[in-house]
Amino acid sequence: MSVVDRQYGWSVAAAGFARMWRGSVPFLTVSVVNAIIQASLVGLPLFWLAWGMSAAVLLITFALMAHIADRSVYRRSRVGDLRGARLTVFAVWVAGWTIVINVGLAFYFWPGLLLLALTPFIPVAAAAGVGNPLGANFAAIRSRPVRYLLTLALSLLVILAVWLAAALNAFFIRGWIASFSSWLIIGLVAACLLTSWAALYRSTPPGVLQDDA
Repeated sequence: MSVVDRQYGWSVAAAGFARMWRGSVPFLTVSVVNAIIQASLVGLPLFWLAWGMSAAVLLITFALMAHIADRSVYRRSRVGDLRGARLTVFAVWVAGWTIVINVGLAFYFWPGLLLLALTPFIPVAAAAGVGNPLGANFAAIRSRPVRYLLTLALSLLVILAVWLAAALNAFFIRGWIASFSSWLIIGLVAACLLTSWAALYRSTPPGVLQDDA
């Protein structure tokens, strides 16, 4: 494959939405399972236990969805393809990435948001098995700066809209039903966004497909 091959057309987001359906069954499976688990943790009296279980399940869910998003750029995926996820590599990088961003958000909103905006390729690069996802992230940004900025702006708007919808859902509905529906919607939106970023990443030199396994 040439380094100039693009895995999107006029819009990265449109390509992500279209190719997301190649992994619709595993995406939906993972989203539903995560939503059920997260809803079951609502009201658990041991807060730190519930928080720890929720974080662990979210990390695994994120890894599986990023793996399917990466596959969906090139091929269809089945539930059985979830077994190919590189959970250890992904967990180390994305756990560290998440902690750093949350520390930034905890001290002040803008540093955390800036860190997130500067490192959007880390999850898909980690899912692709890159040895240094941080380096691949910046290389991908340098390769497609305009598309990066456009995709970033749209992603942030979508995340804000989903966050507001989830807040309204929790306010008006509440309980496990609100939790389940919110996490299900978040999962499906995440599938689209991850596939979009994977398509853009695979259109850059560090993201060139090197094996079809």
